[in-house]
Amino acid sequence: MFTCPRCAFLRNLQSVSKSYPLRRNIRPSRSLYSVQQRLRPGHVEIFSSKRNFSDAATTTTSSASADESPARDLTVPPESSEQSPQQPHSPIPPSVQPELLPLCCPGCGAYAQTVDPNEPGYYSKTRRQTRRALQEAQRVLAEQRKEALKEAEKEAKEEEAGENSEDAEKPARPPRPIFDEVALEENPDLAEKATKIVAATAPPTQVCDRCHDLIHHNKGVPAPTPTIESIRALLEESPHSRNRVYHVIDAADFPASLITGIYRALDLQYQRSKNRRSKTEKFKHGKRMTTISFVITRADLLAPTKEKADSLMQRVRRILLDRLHLDPDDVRLGNIHMISSHRGWWTKKVKEEIREHGGGIWVVGKANVGKSSFITTCFPKDSRNLEKVAELLARRQQEPELPSTQESPELDTDSLLPPAPREELFPTLPVVSSLPGTTVSPIRIPFGRGKGEMIDLPGLERGNLHEFVKDEYKRDLIMTKRMKPTQLSIKPRQSLLLGGGLVKITPWRPSSSEGPENEPRNDSENEGDAEPPTVLAANFTPLEAHVTRTEKANEILRGERTYNTGGGGRGTQVIRPDMLHMVSSAGVITLSTDVTRNHLPRRIQKELEDHGTPPPPLPYRVFATDILIEGVGWVELTAQVRVRRLVEDLNDPTALGETEEERRRHLPRVEVFSPNGRHIQTRAPLETYRFIEEKKRRDKRKLSLESGSHRPQRQSISIKKRAAHGAKV
Repeated sequence: MFTCPRCAFLRNLQSVSKSYPLRRNIRPSRSLYSVQQRLRPGHVEIFSSKRNFSDAATTTTSSASADESPARDLTVPPESSEQSPQQPHSPIPPSVQPELLPLCCPGCGAYAQTVDPNEPGYYSKTRRQTRRALQEAQRVLAEQRKEALKEAEKEAKEEEAGENSEDAEKPARPPRPIFDEVALEENPDLAEKATKIVAATAPPTQVCDRCHDLIHHNKGVPAPTPTIESIRALLEESPHSRNRVYHVIDAADFPASLITGIYRALDLQYQRSKNRRSKTEKFKHGKRMTTISFVITRADLLAPTKEKADSLMQRVRRILLDRLHLDPDDVRLGNIHMISSHRGWWTKKVKEEIREHGGGIWVVGKANVGKSSFITTCFPKDSRNLEKVAELLARRQQEPELPSTQESPELDTDSLLPPAPREELFPTLPVVSSLPGTTVSPIRIPFGRGKGEMIDLPGLERGNLHEFVKDEYKRDLIMTKRMKPTQLSIKPRQSLLLGGGLVKITPWRPSSSEGPENEPRNDSENEGDAEPPTVLAANFTPLEAHVTRTEKANEILRGERTYNTGGGGRGTQVIRPDMLHMVSSAGVITLSTDVTRNHLPRRIQKELEDHGTPPPPLPYRVFATDILIEGVGWVELTAQVRVRRLVEDLNDPTALGETEEERRRHLPRVEVFSPNGRHIQTRAPLETYRFIEEKKRRDKRKLSLESGSHRPQRQSISIKKRAAHGAKV
């Protein structure tokens, strides 16, 4: 059973507090001479987090345990009995407790602990990075103890000689270089050197074992997802007066990863109306309301270039307004950003917006939509801020040499938010992984010298489609690059299988006596049924697409036939064999969006673009829609339907002269099958396949120009015969 880090901490805190009182914010002294007198043989000091996840901070070890390796047990070897006298055991831990572990793991946000290796935030005692930190801490401690002993012996000799140690001149230490903002601005080389010093002297931070396995071995256990109510509770504890929520949406299945009721669930400020007197900021109960911005990540999956991705913004805005149930004639929706962390599209603009806003920047979204990647790309770093560099250098000079003895923030056990870490020049950013549920608890990253901070929140539940997929193909469900599919034709009595049966799309054949409100049928095979039109499908998913007869597709789903794409056992079936019987109908979907104007003949379309000549009456209509597979991608469906008579106006949906019910009855429809009839949504078509068609036409024209095939071929006759032929003419 999984235990959240906060409950695990409180449970261990109660067990620890029974043995000795808990001391917080223990700041070790620069000299360890006084503490050395308190240490006794066999008294071993445990290196752990300040949250005291270990069972006891100090233990009395036997002679057998004292011979163990200190690097393996994370202990400091005790001093001999000659240097420290015997003292009675005290339940109060010593005042020096070097902290090798961070308060929270900077990669996933889990509280550091050394108790349960199966829970997030666990730090192994045998990790190489932990052993190196221990060895460094032991080396510094040994040097400080030697210096303390030498100073004590020197003071004792001076007292015996009758010399006053306070008036004695001490050897002057070499002055440390002074770096201020003015000096750094005047000398660029000095500024570069100071930046390198700050980066080199930064306190070492290490991630937990779970994040280490995610980074280096690409394996891990997903953490449980929170609820929207818990996200609201975190927002209510914000220490900032100005807060903004960045709702991250994945472009692969946009807008399936949208939280539709986010305004009411998180008590956010609603969108501004188009009234020019509408206020940009609103207050509720004397507190400024939290604003929201929508960020669509991985926009490079939609279009090959930045300009073509921007051309989809109007369609994206209309789809978003429709899902949020907002009237496009009443509200303005300008807070939408389509970015690409991989290609750097519009990331600089979002970064400047975050830096100017300041305050609390809350990153909210469903699991595995790219929240951590968004923070890694758009976090406003201040590596060139000379004021911050000078401030960090001054802090480094005041800190002790031991990196693990730096002052840590105080932990509030009543707060849901972890304490904010110290601001660094190059902070440790969250771990980016394809595993859903990587972030366990909020991760706070301050920026701008106290101006604000970004908070990475755990992702909400997105769906359980991966539970129906084989373990070796679960990571293949994520689309990592833009797909360039080939348009497939789904003829009547055929079906499209995705992933060997994970999703099935079949053209729906309605009976002449049935209306559009009847229950969907699995597959209509009656001879009297109307023949459905041919549907063109472009598969923008990483799943393998295969068109086969509907009878064979049904046999594959019943387990009576082996999935095969062409003989010889070819084909990849990602769905688990024991889950085939759970594939059921997700409903009948109507291709209702008229896209005839975008599918005109090339000559007519060019006249329309160049001269504005309206197209002539056409005997057909083209309808399209996009089928969304939750967390995987989308399938673009297009079908051409003949009309009873010529249509004069393509923009008038009622130009057919029929009622809405009769019109929808003649529209093409498909039936979609998925596990438990879920994980399927629809949207208005973005028509991203036309980018691929344009690229093919350009390549074909370029090839013809290079080969010279565009020129008219000359006749294979001699000049004399050609001249004679011309003279006769």
